[in-house]
Amino acid sequence: MSSRFRAGDRDAVAARQARIDAVLARRSGFTPPATTEAAFRFAADYARVNLLTYLYAAFDAPAADTAVHERRAGETNRDRVRRGLALSTAGRPPGSLGDLFDAPTGDTRPADYFGADVAAETWEGMWSDQWLLDGLEHAHTLAEAVLAGDIATLEIIAGVPLADAITDAGLFFGDVDNQVLSLASDAFRERLEDHEPAFDPERAVDMTAPLSALPGLLQEARHEWTATEQLALVIAGLAPIERTAPQF
Repeated sequence: MSSRFRAGDRDAVAARQARIDAVLARRSGFTPPATTEAAFRFAADYARVNLLTYLYAAFDAPAADTAVHERRAGETNRDRVRRGLALSTAGRPPGSLGDLFDAPTGDTRPADYFGADVAAETWEGMWSDQWLLDGLEHAHTLAEAVLAGDIATLEIIAGVPLADAITDAGLFFGDVDNQVLSLASDAFRERLEDHEPAFDPERAVDMTAPLSALPGLLQEARHEWTATEQLALVIAGLAPIERTAPQF
């Protein structure tokens, strides 16, 4: 009996590989869907609101001194700005978004230059979401394919047929089948393998703007995400940033 099961297993593996080979063969001459203007706009909008939200949180975080790599008890970056002090030593205009972005967090990291064991970590260096924001236009394009029922495109990009996609139970969006979402997520990761990281926070936000403008900039940037944009964020493994009224 066990030998029959092993033979059946081998047959199943061979059949699955044949389906995958068939999908990969369809890549010959395949042209991925063109990235729409809406997709690029979505990627830029989400990156901007993400960065502004991060800066807003950093504004009320404990201030830190570059020289001693430690936080000052009871004083925030906002408090320092109110006292007219610069937050960093990077030469940005004091009280600007860039001055906050370059400010130390109070944490340290291994130094990348000779003669020092540790260096002060900055808010720019701690911003771990940068790499996640690259390629979001691909997630939007794939979301369009999902909503259009274009499974064939998802299969070719992901390199696996829908029936063999490894499902991720944590993915859900309306009544879209979980396996379709998993396939789209696989396709997104496949697209990122050939994507050249190009996200530049300096282009997403005007770092010369005064910190007093931060709440208004954030409120202006936040908006209601469309269904396609929300689906794109699910595919990319991100979450929509809710629209709220920030206080200064």
